[in-house]
Amino acid sequence: MMKRMLWIFSLCLILYSCKEPLTEEVQAEIQVIPRPQVITVLEGTFEMTSKTSIKANRDLMVQAEQLRDYLSPASGYVLPINKRHTGGNLIELKLLDELSTLGEEGYEMTITSKKVLITAHRPKGIIWGIQTLRQLFPVEILREAAVDDVAWELPCVNILDKPRFEWRGLMIDYSRTFWNISHTKKYIDALSYYKMNRLHMHLTDDQGWRIEIEKYPALTEIASQFDTVYHEPREREGYYSREDIRELVRYAEARGVELIPEIEMPGHTTEVFAAYPELSCTGDTLSVHPFFMGPGIHNEIFCAGKKETFEFLENVLSEVSELFPSEYIHIGGDEAPKVLWKTCPHCQRVIKEYSLKDEDELQSWFIRQVEGYIQSKGKKLIGWDEITEGGLSGTATVMFWRAGMENALLSAVEQGNMVILTPTSHCYFDYTYDRISTEKVYSLESIIDKIETLNPGKILGVQANFWSHIDRTEPGMDRQIFPRLLVLAEVGWTEALNREWDHFSPRLEHHYQSLDLLDIYYTDE
Repeated sequence: MMKRMLWIFSLCLILYSCKEPLTEEVQAEIQVIPRPQVITVLEGTFEMTSKTSIKANRDLMVQAEQLRDYLSPASGYVLPINKRHTGGNLIELKLLDELSTLGEEGYEMTITSKKVLITAHRPKGIIWGIQTLRQLFPVEILREAAVDDVAWELPCVNILDKPRFEWRGLMIDYSRTFWNISHTKKYIDALSYYKMNRLHMHLTDDQGWRIEIEKYPALTEIASQFDTVYHEPREREGYYSREDIRELVRYAEARGVELIPEIEMPGHTTEVFAAYPELSCTGDTLSVHPFFMGPGIHNEIFCAGKKETFEFLENVLSEVSELFPSEYIHIGGDEAPKVLWKTCPHCQRVIKEYSLKDEDELQSWFIRQVEGYIQSKGKKLIGWDEITEGGLSGTATVMFWRAGMENALLSAVEQGNMVILTPTSHCYFDYTYDRISTEKVYSLESIIDKIETLNPGKILGVQANFWSHIDRTEPGMDRQIFPRLLVLAEVGWTEALNREWDHFSPRLEHHYQSLDLLDIYYTDE
């Protein structure tokens, strides 16, 4: 049965990729981003009324309640949730009993005049099916108050859908500018709406430590605050308490989004030395300063030769592992000058003791020590592409961000490492639209294709990055990220054969109204 379903799904993808583009009439109805893999348009419509009910078993009660809550404000209907059909038309959520080619996140949706049926192998697939359903309704379904003059009709369709890549992410920089819980929840909602499943939280950097660690209270008492000489607005600094993190994790999990914590090391750590200076090579106490009030890259980094450094990192990572149930922990690893390591007696002792060739190999040794501890916690390590310098373990995942690093990227995948593509050329959303247009983001396929041709199956996914040193207001942040995030959502989800810019662009225009109703600012190029 498994092989037969795989054959059917593959055949559907092949047939769909060979079909003519959807007609203008169908395009007007199917305005979904990211575009589903297989769409078959049927005759008729389904209309949600006050008599519509939701059917789901106990395993999907959370998703059923969420669907009800999504549909209720604008429609004015509080749809009953039943385990059995009690009459009227129906929206049914159902888990498949056997393995299917839909995988962990795929779903199938069939809409007839009497019934909407969403099936999946896992609850996350149901979540993505629900998001497609929301997009098929008139856009007014996103309003937060009842709308009287809209017929809540859906086109009758069959959709067979699953993601191209496992990792479809957005990184938000919380260090250079701190963003509060409500703003983060808004982004989690937006990620879920467009089927993006990772929020990478850049929680530590030279401009501030943004997560409570019980064992090291000075990280939040000192390292989370800008030095008062800089007169920074209070809203740009601060941190998430342990309970804040738990709240965000719960909120994200319910929406199919995994929170990925990043704790920077060995570089971008001067905020730590404002609180615990003994962890650097020099022992100097430093201040926490805004990005443009100091060097972008500091020579002061964690001392790789002090046992206190690794004791600190293990204690921090232990608490982070407890708070975040994520499969991965990101350890940074980027932009770490090794100038002080060259003269530090502690670092030079380690180089000699372990017969390391140079400071690059010392960083590789440093990363391997940390990776061993992360693995002991049942987690996997991700780092920026600098972790490839000096050698790399085959189990680490590499986030490639630097342009011109194609050789290192290909070397990593040839070694067996999984990679996440987030190049500055296409995915740095703090860059201006003149530099990275929405259409430029869509062209990330050229890089994907090169890797897939040489080493298929080694791309874990794609990610957009937003660094918060320039745009430090919520509207400014929104305009940098949107609508480019919708573009990357389609690149990460939809197979290349099933999409092209000329089909995407009209759908993007349609979604500007959705962004308005989601209270998201955006740039209309």
